[in-house]
Amino acid sequence: MSSSPASPSPWAPLALSRNEAQAYTALAQRALALPLHCAGGDWQGRLHPVIAPAWPAAAPGDTFASIEWAGALLQLQLPAAAAQQLLSALLDGAALPEMPADMQAATFEAALGELLARLEALGRGAPRIVATTIGQAPAALPHAFAWRLDAATGMQALAGMLRTDGLGLLLLAGLVAGLPAQDGALASDALQVQLHLDIGYARLEARELQQLAPGDVLLMERSFLAGERVLWLQAPGAGGLHVQLPPPDAAPHAPFLTVVQSWTHAMPDLDTPLQDAADLLAIPVRLSFDLGEITLTLAELRALQPGQAIRLGHPVAGAVRIRANGALVGEGELVEIDGHLGVALRRLAPPSRGPADGRPADGRPADEPAEAAEEE
Repeated sequence: MSSSPASPSPWAPLALSRNEAQAYTALAQRALALPLHCAGGDWQGRLHPVIAPAWPAAAPGDTFASIEWAGALLQLQLPAAAAQQLLSALLDGAALPEMPADMQAATFEAALGELLARLEALGRGAPRIVATTIGQAPAALPHAFAWRLDAATGMQALAGMLRTDGLGLLLLAGLVAGLPAQDGALASDALQVQLHLDIGYARLEARELQQLAPGDVLLMERSFLAGERVLWLQAPGAGGLHVQLPPPDAAPHAPFLTVVQSWTHAMPDLDTPLQDAADLLAIPVRLSFDLGEITLTLAELRALQPGQAIRLGHPVAGAVRIRANGALVGEGELVEIDGHLGVALRRLAPPSRGPADGRPADGRPADEPAEAAEEE
């Protein structure tokens, strides 16, 4: 079982095992629309993880039920008004006077009976209510959830708290493992993604990087520029798409790239054998070369299809950007060395995450997004 403090401070964070952390994630993403049948009606339930709050103060009429299931312990808290609603649901919506405590507890157990029977049918043992109290909270268990039930008819809603131990947390996560994950508050087709128009890369030792000067020529270890002027437009480490540069005689201003292959996670193989560095200056540095960045939204990325055109936003004849382990360090020009691509260094600067003038690396004003357009 996990034994977490009720109110962790920044110096005493909530202690979770890797499996418990994964269980929290599964429940947060998947326990949002759970079809349930209890108290004679159909409901849609949801569980919302609450990270280590103090157990809410028990109101005089609140009902608490302790449940054992497959070796795990769970605690349900139900406000007094919710118990009235449950009994009303069992009696087809009849209005009832306030119930005495013993009847309230019995109502709660009866309403849970069908739900517990469904849990038993899952083959993980028979859950049973081991204690029911009114107005007196049991010793709190470490993992807390706010729960809510909405009647399928839309006429009723119930809410309360659920606490469980570590095993119960894993069992709950197992119940929702087969459900699809739901989009959260940050899910947005307007989210912007920066894509590098990669040409290739080279590897140097740190001491060799320090010795670089304008005029040096670097041979690419790997070039992504394929035949027919096709190269790799990628989100570093995530995937990308193959695009074709415009022909050499195209208009020099604001050219379009043509999508050859839509989004793929099949990244080019960049692995090279690791070698022991004799000293710090022998640490390998990856120099990547690109023709700038394009910013598209997730919606635009999803919509891209072969044959579609993407506005590059700056002339292809512009300088090649040089990045050391992702940080912009200079610019250069493409050269051909015995049939292989290289870059002649034109300008070097201390490492930064973007050009010195604060504009995106493709030369656009900072507030001007790239555009996706249908090829005419």
